[in-house]
Amino acid sequence: MLVVVGSTSKVKIEATRCAFETFFDDVEVKGIRVPSGVNPFPLSDEEALRGALNRATQSPEVEPGADYYVGLEGGLTQIGEWMVVKQLAVVVRDEEVGLGVSPGYMCPDKLYRLIVKASDAVGRRAIDEYFNEPEVLSGQGPIGVLTGGRMSRTHASTEAVVCALTRFVSPQYY
Repeated sequence: MLVVVGSTSKVKIEATRCAFETFFDDVEVKGIRVPSGVNPFPLSDEEALRGALNRATQSPEVEPGADYYVGLEGGLTQIGEWMVVKQLAVVVRDEEVGLGVSPGYMCPDKLYRLIVKASDAVGRRAIDEYFNEPEVLSGQGPIGVLTGGRMSRTHASTEAVVCALTRFVSPQYY
């Protein structure tokens, strides 16, 4: 089974592989470069969803013939007075769409102020400097630092893809 991820992020590719291997054997996961079409740090569920949908639905144009297409997009959303970070996953097979969301966590206020209007490169540097660790987003992610390694960005993203796959692994309920 070929699964194409609309990103070349190692975290997103590994999360997709882990999620699909939860349900299927003989899974090949390939990452391709597809623009999200949204801000580097989406500021609403709607914007993150749009980014994930763009990644999943534009991937067949670049890599036709896969069994599934996956888009993952992290983002911030306001819940009460807090900004919460979470991952949204979209899985597409033929014309069917599955949607999943990761666990979320409060974004530290100071970090939010550093990244809210930043470009991707500037925001990544700000995150690295805030946590005093290189390549945070390419590794354990802020959640990994905040939990002392008990959860990682890959783990959170895997959970989002697993949830998006429910549409396909339990079709009798949809």
